[in-house]
Amino acid sequence: MKRNRRNNARKERIIMIASSVFVLSALTMTGIYMKSNNVQEQDDGYTIDFTEMEDNAVDKAREIALNNQAEKSAAAGENGFQNNMPVEQENLEDDLDYLPMEAGSGLVKIPGLTDGIVDDTAMAGEQLPGAEEMAGKEDLPATQEMPGAEELPAVEDTPAVEEAPAAESEASGEETESDAEEPARQEASAESGVVAETLHFSEDQGLLRPVGGEVLIPFSMDGSVYFSTLDQFKYNPAMMIAAAEGSAVTACAEGKVIDIFEDEEIGHAVTMELGDGYQITYGQLYDINVTLDSHVQEGDTIASVAAPTKYFSVEGSNLYLKLTANGTPVNPEILFR
Repeated sequence: MKRNRRNNARKERIIMIASSVFVLSALTMTGIYMKSNNVQEQDDGYTIDFTEMEDNAVDKAREIALNNQAEKSAAAGENGFQNNMPVEQENLEDDLDYLPMEAGSGLVKIPGLTDGIVDDTAMAGEQLPGAEEMAGKEDLPATQEMPGAEELPAVEDTPAVEEAPAAESEASGEETESDAEEPARQEASAESGVVAETLHFSEDQGLLRPVGGEVLIPFSMDGSVYFSTLDQFKYNPAMMIAAAEGSAVTACAEGKVIDIFEDEEIGHAVTMELGDGYQITYGQLYDINVTLDSHVQEGDTIASVAAPTKYFSVEGSNLYLKLTANGTPVNPEILFR
């Protein structure tokens, strides 16, 4: 029994080895066969010879050139020049869909592009009726070509000096009219209660103190000063004068009210024009007595001191006073009389 089993196992091994060798041989042969067929298929009918193509192209170009030359020579021998145009131009006409025209003729027509465009000559004929009648009158003098030319006055006969008196009279007339209108304007301004006055101010003239009281925060643009409410040091382009709430604020100088506004820091405020580039602003106000564009004399009451804003709650009620000359801050305290 043992011998039979061993013999069977050997037979199975031999069969497996033989079958494996057969399968591998078959696959190898199949691969070689397929590869050889692919190479033959790729080579059959798909090989491009570029040198042959170049030779054919050169031969074809020579053949075309010879044919064109033969056609041109034949056409030149039979027809020669027709309508004062060379043969080459006639061949060019055969290639074009339209007839070439001379440059500047204005009669070039291109199919699809110039359809519907009116010729210049046609337009000229429509715009100038009677052109045929004028064609035969080239020998006529220039005076006959322009009817009514004799009726026109000669410009040379009119002296140019005569225009100057007229201009002077017009200028004098304008001046007289403006001079006549000026009193009327002044009368109208006087009737409305608004008198235009020229304001003048100088630092030598000085300022009237607007309220009584000590200076809480001085003017300082050279160095910073302390603001108690804000608890910080900073530059001050104005000055704050202590004043009880409700105190009257008088004008420091004569001026014209140019702005009445409200600001978060200084509350209600009034700006006046003093003249010569000087402006003065009063802040922390209420019960303002002046109006925009009104004229204020020095010492007139313009408002009352209001309760301080939140920016000056620690300092207390005060008058904000700012003076500028052409936009540059000026210390008003040194100008008080």
